[in-house]
Amino acid sequence: MWMIVFIFSLWIQFSVPAFLTTYISAHEDYHIAGIFTKSSTIQRNAFNESSISATYQNRRLQAVIIEPIRADSYSAWRALCNKKGVQPVAIFGPQDEIADGAVRDQCALVEIPHIQAAWQPYDPDLELITQPAQEEIEKTDPEDTLEGEEPGEEEEKTEESEVEDEMPKFKKITINFFPDSDEISIAFANLLKYYRWESFAVLYEDEFGLLRIQKILALMTTEFPVVVRKLDPDGDNYNVLKDLLAYQQSRFLLDCHVDRIKKYIEIAGELDMLNHYQHYIFMSLDTGIVADENWVLNVRSNVTFLSLTKFEELQDPQNRLASRVGKWKATGGSPPVNKFPLESLIIDDVANHVVQAVKNVEIKVANDAGYTDSSLLSTTQFACGNDANKWEYGALVQHEILNTTTMGITGNVQFDDNGKRINYILYVTEKQVKQKVGEPDVTCVFESIARWNSDTQQIIDDRNETEIVSADINRHTFKIIAKVSKPFFSKVTCDGKECPEDYDGPKYEGFSVDLVDNIVQILKREEGKDYDYEFIYDQTIDYGEYDTKTKKWNGLIGQLLDKKADLAVCDLTITEQRKNVVDFSVPIMSLGISILYIQERQVSPDTFSFLYPYSIDVWMYIGTAYCIVSVVLYLCARISPADWENPQPCDKDPEELENIWNFKNCAWLTMGSIMTQGCDILPKAFGSRWVCSMWWFFAMIVCQSYIAQLSASMTSALENEPLNGVEDLPNQNKIRFGAIKGGSTLEFFKRSKDKTYKTIYEVMSKNPALLVKTNDEGEKRVISGNGKYAFFMESSNIDYKLKRNCNLKKVGDLLDSKDYGIAMPANSPFRKIINNAILKLKELTILSNITDKWWNEMYGAKDCSAGKEDAQDDIEGDMELENLVGLFLLTVLGLIISVLITAGEFMNEVRNIVVREQVSHKEAFVKELRASLNFSQTQKPVLRNPSRAPSMVNSEKIEVPLNPEEKKERRSAALENFLEHC
Repeated sequence: MWMIVFIFSLWIQFSVPAFLTTYISAHEDYHIAGIFTKSSTIQRNAFNESSISATYQNRRLQAVIIEPIRADSYSAWRALCNKKGVQPVAIFGPQDEIADGAVRDQCALVEIPHIQAAWQPYDPDLELITQPAQEEIEKTDPEDTLEGEEPGEEEEKTEESEVEDEMPKFKKITINFFPDSDEISIAFANLLKYYRWESFAVLYEDEFGLLRIQKILALMTTEFPVVVRKLDPDGDNYNVLKDLLAYQQSRFLLDCHVDRIKKYIEIAGELDMLNHYQHYIFMSLDTGIVADENWVLNVRSNVTFLSLTKFEELQDPQNRLASRVGKWKATGGSPPVNKFPLESLIIDDVANHVVQAVKNVEIKVANDAGYTDSSLLSTTQFACGNDANKWEYGALVQHEILNTTTMGITGNVQFDDNGKRINYILYVTEKQVKQKVGEPDVTCVFESIARWNSDTQQIIDDRNETEIVSADINRHTFKIIAKVSKPFFSKVTCDGKECPEDYDGPKYEGFSVDLVDNIVQILKREEGKDYDYEFIYDQTIDYGEYDTKTKKWNGLIGQLLDKKADLAVCDLTITEQRKNVVDFSVPIMSLGISILYIQERQVSPDTFSFLYPYSIDVWMYIGTAYCIVSVVLYLCARISPADWENPQPCDKDPEELENIWNFKNCAWLTMGSIMTQGCDILPKAFGSRWVCSMWWFFAMIVCQSYIAQLSASMTSALENEPLNGVEDLPNQNKIRFGAIKGGSTLEFFKRSKDKTYKTIYEVMSKNPALLVKTNDEGEKRVISGNGKYAFFMESSNIDYKLKRNCNLKKVGDLLDSKDYGIAMPANSPFRKIINNAILKLKELTILSNITDKWWNEMYGAKDCSAGKEDAQDDIEGDMELENLVGLFLLTVLGLIISVLITAGEFMNEVRNIVVREQVSHKEAFVKELRASLNFSQTQKPVLRNPSRAPSMVNSEKIEVPLNPEEKKERRSAALENFLEHC
């Protein structure tokens, strides 16, 4: 009996494979093996159904399902090797990130193409194994041939080798129909740049998610903070999301399984993180499975994901897979195509692509053999170990799969030489809330708004020019916050005091209030929106800055990030740092940074300002030099023989010599020289002349220097040194300067590359006392500083201050160019309609009228232009009387002194006459004064007393009258003496 059983077993072992081969040949089927775990029911059913549906002519694929015990590499390989009677043209799977290595290696041994359709991490250790190039066969002599081998046989072998070289070589690769992992990360990085995300939060579940995130972050900038948190797929992640709320995050990149998206969305809803301003990007390419469910569509936040197929096409009831996908689910039914995982959709493309590649191989083999019709390729029994045989067409089939291009449910199917999919498109799918014309209700749908091409790696926007609105956008009450600062926002006052509680008028006023009111009115009138607004009054709130310790923004920006306000409308500058966390409208005002400084006040020149060219010490030194030179000249003139002259030029041998250089004449010469007037007498000796030359040189330098400095000293001076521009500030220590703490002006100096601006920031940062909290405080410090403090401020605020205080001025040109804008939370749905309203206000000149009202009319505006012109004329005009009053006073004083000296001389002469002529003081005074003041006469008589005898006139000078003869003799003697000497 046992012999019969043994014979039957042998018959089964050798007959069944032959029977299967005969069966396959009769039906013209090709085996394609698929390795699936027990949990992959949909993928397994899709593989089975798609293999049957993929046919051409009378060819078809027959799916061979292999189920390993465990989802590891060894189990998959073991299950494949234990499967008997399989003659595959390709092996698909397993669909696991790390369990396909052994299967790929076994496929390389038997040269059967290995196919995959799942996300695979980049493996840098995987090297492509190619067959070595056939070495060139060297020509050999006939005597080098083996015995019994003819030379002709050698040539035949060479020809066969050349033919083999033309055949493709089998590559140890996996042909993956799923997009490359690195390219997917690049696509998401481009998507973040498309939305201009800089600061955002990243959530991931496992290590593979972290790999994807790391690639994205490597392509993004590191200048701005990115918060990364790990989610627990089986735990409660409430605290994780709450932590992100504390970080004021409103943009989220979520890498998780599609089945857990709902779980995380529900937690976000509990934390009020699903309002207008949040934006979620899901990294799963299967997000379309849940995209049409109500719990997603009812979320007010923006939701975006990437899809390998247009989401609208997957929802189309006439999709070519719509009638077939019902067979993929064990429960039956006919769900839409978007309800199936991407891997299952790709499997249909795998079957069609493999059939097309095999068809191309059949045609090529038939053509090479000279047949007109293609025939079924012979296949090899798949085996492992020593029984493994290479499939003769394996390399050719692999080559055709790599070089064949087909169009499937996932778009273009094409590969490079390494088995990586190329030239495919990922569609950017975003939730749109649309309103049909004439209908009040809105509908939420997901649409493809852009596409990312793997070839160009760029996102192309396909968004249609349609009205895109957000939920509840037609009816809203804006919560508006503003910094309390005139003329932008302040409380209304009643007669300069706070209004009573029963006051029925508007509570707030300013540029911001009028601007918001006009924006809302335009939206009501032209857009038909039911909008209203209310202001949040907080007198202590600031613009806001990022706190590196708490990792949070404060002030106005913090209020927007915390979603406590919808809009921030005031003098809020649009900066790059703020734009990374909030959105801004189009500019409402253009401006730049300038310097607010006190107006220079003129100081009347001092009475004796003509003395200011030289200090008191210099004047004393000059006077001392004058005295010393006069004394030296006197001594030199007395000592030098040349300055002693003959009083009688005709007497060649005089008894006496005369020297005219007494001290009075020396002092007169030095005085005339320094006064640049000269003198009628000059020294003759070389020594005295040298003294005069040195004194004249000294006098020339002193006079010229004095004249050069005299103009600046006697004109109207400024109280403080003038400030001409920002370049003057770092190079001095008299004028201090500051800005608003935490404002955009200080941030400008901080980020500037200019050396001057850097120095200014370093000075301000090292001296916090120079910084202020408000512009009003800065203005007060400028006024109280009296030229010792300058304040950096936006030019718009400076223009406002100058209209209220004519003692202030703007110094220098604008340091930069920037704009004010209306800030709102990131991803605000109101940004577009607010921008349209602002542009409308500009077109109607309403915005300029509002600006003119609050800058040039309200709050006591003044016209300071006339006063500034007069002040400029005074600074640059001619000298007036007040400039020379000291000189006039000195001249008058000199005249008075000269009159007093003259009077003294006159009285001295009167005294001499009284003594000499023995007359009374009155008689001498009256007669001498009468003769001196007789302006019609140039001569006056010598006053003599007729009653006095000649001897009494002057006993020392008694002259005896000469008779005529004696006079004649004396004249003759004098004449002879003169002629003798001449």
